[in-house]
Amino acid sequence: MNIKNLDGIEYVIFDMDGTILDSLDIWVQSDIQFITEQGFEYDNSVSAQLKKLHFHSACDFLREHYSLSMSSEAIGERIMELVEYGYLHEADLKEGAREFIEKLLKNGVKICVATSNDKSLAEGALKNVGVYDKFEFVITSDEVGEGKETPRIFLEAAKMLGADIAKTAVFEDSSHALHSAKLGGFKTVGIFEKRFPDEFEELKKEADLTIKSFKELL
Repeated sequence: MNIKNLDGIEYVIFDMDGTILDSLDIWVQSDIQFITEQGFEYDNSVSAQLKKLHFHSACDFLREHYSLSMSSEAIGERIMELVEYGYLHEADLKEGAREFIEKLLKNGVKICVATSNDKSLAEGALKNVGVYDKFEFVITSDEVGEGKETPRIFLEAAKMLGADIAKTAVFEDSSHALHSAKLGGFKTVGIFEKRFPDEFEELKKEADLTIKSFKELL
């Protein structure tokens, strides 16, 4: 099976943030603004921690890390206010993503999005960049009840696609999520994200294929 040439690949599960959508800066800027509002100095290591968590777990992390009196729900509401505008007006697809999605569809590959993001935000962003209707569906960590520390979201996505796992590729920019996909039996593609360059070195260790841009697959 040659992933680079799509030989044998009939299904693709895409992560969204940092994989097909150039959106991580929006979250980082919202983190900075939120933490500053609470009277703390921003620490870059916080973003690295948040990147590994689905949304509600990230809110729990912020509450505990900074000993905030706010509830996790209130933290989530404020962060969502900060990021919503960016997703709906500023986020764009990563280089070559639109063309690669079109290539997959032309080749009869069924595709979906599996994200740790909020569903309404994910769907809104994908609609704004004009690719929402290209995907069979969007599934979130909240819907399956687990983050990407386990393969569950990928297994659920495959079930919904009616996919043969051996013929399914998962595209991820996070090494922990890619590792989970590998545990689930999927073929894996790691993609470079400029905000976390060190992560790409981790992806190289176990991904079936790593790319710096979707243009490499066109």
